[in-house]
Amino acid sequence: MRTVLVTGSAGLLGGEICGLLAERGFEVAGLVNRNTEVARNDGSAVQGIELVQGDITKGRLGVDEAAYGALADRLDLIVHSAALTAFTEESPEHRAVNIDGTRNIIALADAGGAGLLHISTAYIAGDREGVIREGELDEGQGFTNGYESTKFEAEKLVREANVPFAIARPAIVLGDYAEGRTRGFETIYPILKVFAEGRVSTMPALPSATLDLVPIDYVCEGIAEMADRFEEAKGQTFHLVSSRPTPLRAFPETLAQFDGLSSPDFVSPESFSMEALPPAERRFFERGAAVYARYFSRNPQFDDAGWRVFSGRSCPPTDEEWWQRLVEYALAARFIRPPKKRSAA
Repeated sequence: MRTVLVTGSAGLLGGEICGLLAERGFEVAGLVNRNTEVARNDGSAVQGIELVQGDITKGRLGVDEAAYGALADRLDLIVHSAALTAFTEESPEHRAVNIDGTRNIIALADAGGAGLLHISTAYIAGDREGVIREGELDEGQGFTNGYESTKFEAEKLVREANVPFAIARPAIVLGDYAEGRTRGFETIYPILKVFAEGRVSTMPALPSATLDLVPIDYVCEGIAEMADRFEEAKGQTFHLVSSRPTPLRAFPETLAQFDGLSSPDFVSPESFSMEALPPAERRFFERGAAVYARYFSRNPQFDDAGWRVFSGRSCPPTDEEWWQRLVEYALAARFIRPPKKRSAA
């Protein structure tokens, strides 16, 4: 039996990865800190795994030397899923979790001779356009937010470390393919909610812009396969991305199909004026929508040829039907709440 430690095991990806690895026969230890509930994407608790208390931002994970040594000695593999994913400007918290945390996990792998499966992101490509290949990393790109920049630095640390490694780069992870189900409404869900509820009606965007959106089950099953076949995956970087990026028009086209939901008007960045917005909408834009607007002017094309050769599969169609399931689930879970209609006077 192979022993694997999953960091960020209480998170959305980490919990699902723990469940899949347990099903594949791994002896799974989930690293937890404040949140100790490890659950699958459907909300069910992951059974039969060990919980290990620790803090990746601290040297030796904040545990005593004996406990640290005992943990390192029994690990065959570490799946490093823990990350601060906030799409905000780079902060000390981004650096502590994404950079220092990765450095500390590399040290743990090195201490016991374990392999390291590092979960990065396709968006370490930053503001690059056009085809982006799996083996590329530093191409002089700029970055949209602190998540991208610190995950870029973390991936560089992994590549430069003296440990066996493989790297998974998911795109933007949303609900599962069959039902649109998600346990946590993260990544772009907040801006979807703001659009659907009519809080932001105008958004600067380029007609050519796309987002690479991918179902959580496709991503986590891919990571589990990389773990299962780590000796084959070693030294490689794989994009876990969609078969076709989602054009921005999917936002208004999908939302318009649901009674009571709003859809934004996309305008050219040159003609957009935040000062011209109504005061309430301007506040929403300043609080967070502006961060997402930076994604609405790019069209990266993430090539996943290496992953398709390795795994023999690619992402199912991230099409209109999947988008409808995502919105339907967000409505059913009451994450998106249509504004109440005012009664006639």
